[in-house]
Amino acid sequence: MLVSTKETVSFEDIFEYTNNGVLVTDAHGFITHSNGTAEKLLNLSGSDHFGENILSVIPLIGKPIQECLQTYKPVLACQVSEKQAQLILNVSPVVKNKLLLGAICIFQELSIFEVSAQKTSSYQTLNRQLEMVFESSSDGIWVCDGSGVVISINKASEALNGIKASAVIGNNVADLLKSKIFDQSVTTKVMASKSKATVMQFIAKTQKYLLSTGTPSIDEQGNVALIVINERDMTELNTLRKQFEQSQKVKEKYQEELTELSFMDLERNPIIAESSKMRQVLQMSLKLSHIGASNILILGESGTGKSLLAKLIHKNSNRKNKAFVEINCAALPENLLEAELFGYEKGAFTGASAKGKVGLLEMAQGGTLFLDEIGDMPILLQSKLLKYLDNHEIRRVGGTETIKVNCSTIAATNQNLNKLVKNKQFREDLYYRLNSFILKLPPLNEREEDIVGLFRFYLNEFNHKYKCSKTIGPKAMRKLLSYSFPGNIRELKSIVENAVVMSGSNKIDGFIESSIAADESISSRKTDQPIDLNDLNLSDKLERVERQILSEAKKKFRTTREMATALGVSQPTVVRKLQKYKI
Repeated sequence: MLVSTKETVSFEDIFEYTNNGVLVTDAHGFITHSNGTAEKLLNLSGSDHFGENILSVIPLIGKPIQECLQTYKPVLACQVSEKQAQLILNVSPVVKNKLLLGAICIFQELSIFEVSAQKTSSYQTLNRQLEMVFESSSDGIWVCDGSGVVISINKASEALNGIKASAVIGNNVADLLKSKIFDQSVTTKVMASKSKATVMQFIAKTQKYLLSTGTPSIDEQGNVALIVINERDMTELNTLRKQFEQSQKVKEKYQEELTELSFMDLERNPIIAESSKMRQVLQMSLKLSHIGASNILILGESGTGKSLLAKLIHKNSNRKNKAFVEINCAALPENLLEAELFGYEKGAFTGASAKGKVGLLEMAQGGTLFLDEIGDMPILLQSKLLKYLDNHEIRRVGGTETIKVNCSTIAATNQNLNKLVKNKQFREDLYYRLNSFILKLPPLNEREEDIVGLFRFYLNEFNHKYKCSKTIGPKAMRKLLSYSFPGNIRELKSIVENAVVMSGSNKIDGFIESSIAADESISSRKTDQPIDLNDLNLSDKLERVERQILSEAKKKFRTTREMATALGVSQPTVVRKLQKYKI
């Protein structure tokens, strides 16, 4: 090829030989010029189109040119699709001396433009970022075109569906649905509605449940251009939901059983109140029930019926259809009481259940929590109970989430809480939190009118239980009425049961009188006998007396709980002492 040294490149040469298509119109949109590239790309025949309106010759290109002429502003990076090719064009107005002369439209094939753009550093950086986001997402991502053909899927989708990208790319989701890769397709729903849709898919190959959400991209013509599908593994969440539902069913079952047992106990052991003191307590109790009062403190000696009174309050309240949960704060060791009260998560401590455990506080949800022997609650646990009473939130042992619990609280004790507070054995703030309302049960020796009724009730109960027909005479009844009953109603019940079972005749007077005499002998045993001056070891003497009392109590009572009640100490103390003396 020869190189010219004389001729130079003219404006006409620039116009004609550029790789971009160039089309020029006048101010009214009539075509005045076009180069060869434009005619080739637009399939125009030479100058035959000169003088024609661009809108009638090439409508898709005519629209942005007409917009430019009307607004006097350039139209840049406009994408159009012609029969021959997809084009990207820029239209600029030609203004001279403030007069609009026409417009110049410069365009090229979109594919060439894209190749050029892909070589830019900004494009490559953005592409890397998008690819990294696409592949590093823990959620599965599918990209389909408007007809449902798979364009791409990420690695997470491969793992969730148990497939390879190469096996699905280029295939239509309708065909994948037929091959049962998944049981339903969100893509087809999006294509039909042209709007966002969500379905729950089951993937047979991986046995996973996937929550799939399809989001469409709508083009300028209102058609679906792309569909992006996001998949999330819901298998574990489904398992947790099922476990939670099962746990709720078990919890509700336990609550129903607890409520039923509470009412049965109240039916078996009704509160007999003939005395004015006891009637006054019952009237106040029913009043507190009806107003839905909480933080009730029941005081009274051991065996006076504090538990029954708490159940009566619950039964007559608007919470009667919910659980009544009783916790004996003295019966559980300190290290177990917290776990029982608040529950624990799986693996919270050595020996904990693999499934964790719902606490008794949670079991009382919507019902009544009865804290018996509250005076024996360990001081460290008292602060946690106080926190619950303040905000009604608990946290299981080993757990991190707080659980909201709404229940009525009733506490009871046979101890002097004021004295415990002074001795720093009971938190003062907890004491005032618990005693919004105080009910004081009188001891049985102050309820003489109730002794006869209680005796008759238990006599009938045990006659029926042991298929007997035992009776009592006036003399023995008078003896009962004059007895102090240090163990209160519990002691009376025990005396009656022993009399029905152990008495050799139908008339139990002799057995009753001997039982009372034996009890009075223990309680009034002389302690002022002459002291052996040769043995002044106080510790040994106290242990000797303690061993003797425990031995006699063990003969008289069937359980350590009954022994504890009669001796005025806690049940764990009795167990510990029996082990100490090997009784």
